[in-house]
Amino acid sequence: MKQVILNKPFSSEEEYFAFEEKSELKHEYIDSTLFEMSGASKYHNKMARKVANVLEELLASDEFEVFGEGFKVRTREGNFFYPDIIACKPAPERYYTDKPVLLVEILSDSTRAFDMADKFIQYRKFPTLEYYLCIEPEHTAVHFYYRNEENEWQADVFNSKNDIIKLTKLGISLPLKDIYQA
Repeated sequence: MKQVILNKPFSSEEEYFAFEEKSELKHEYIDSTLFEMSGASKYHNKMARKVANVLEELLASDEFEVFGEGFKVRTREGNFFYPDIIACKPAPERYYTDKPVLLVEILSDSTRAFDMADKFIQYRKFPTLEYYLCIEPEHTAVHFYYRNEENEWQADVFNSKNDIIKLTKLGISLPLKDIYQA
């Protein structure tokens, strides 16, 4: 469960950004409530770094940018989340994008339910989002959500290091061996 820090709306997005810049901790801003982000394990940090590096290499072009956990996504409702990794068209905003194409969350015991249910409900409202990956850092398991040709969300689970996730709308394939290597 996320810890509520402040339950009153900021007067503007800029006020929220100024608060975040000064804060030592990150906070997601959901329905006018600040939620403190908990620290992450070494497994989480290593996995996030590996996945970001692999995606940056695979998407090496001017067409996409890859951001780590310090960059936010903004929903139409004005909520701000910190996914672990974001891939998007070049983002004109300084602190966030509202047009992600790929979002990645590295799961933990404390965030798994929120990431796979509540966040996914919010994330799938992005008309630009094509892929959402929820990755287990301590064992091989990737929950892969994607929009099919009928624009409906489908899910697959990959649990072998020999599996390859095809992100055809991005023109890349993500080999699990590349992110689960020792």
